[in-house]
Amino acid sequence: MEFFKQKVMAAQDECATHLKRMAYAYRNISQFLPVDAQQLAQLNDEQIEALDQYIYRFTKLQDAMGLRLFNHTLSLLAENTREMPFIDKLNRLEQLGALESAAQWLELRQLRNLLAHEYASDDQEKAAAINLVFNHYPTMVEIMARFEAYLQKMARK
Repeated sequence: MEFFKQKVMAAQDECATHLKRMAYAYRNISQFLPVDAQQLAQLNDEQIEALDQYIYRFTKLQDAMGLRLFNHTLSLLAENTREMPFIDKLNRLEQLGALESAAQWLELRQLRNLLAHEYASDDQEKAAAINLVFNHYPTMVEIMARFEAYLQKMARK
């Protein structure tokens, strides 16, 4: 169990780093978002860099939580997740109270997948996706805070 405890702690640290960098980028992009297709085309290099940083950290946070933090937490609880589909893992975390909603996480995951493929081909779709991921910053903060509270509760047992 100590092995999985260390894995969970390492995943938590990784997530905290991504969230911290995401917060910094969020503050920078909040000055010019939301955008439409025309505004998106007129962003300067610094704005694009801040936007890219935000999207990168959103994607990395999604990966770190979904692939490491969630899996290691379930392993720490001695859950047999080896053959378990991802949706079942999310549902189990929801049952445990670590996640508020498995469906919400799946929606965020779909958004992450859209962003990982260099946005959409249409500028209007790009702007919509960027605005959507921008609007989900508070959601990601809430999800991480809830998960950390769950882990703290677990550690007290």
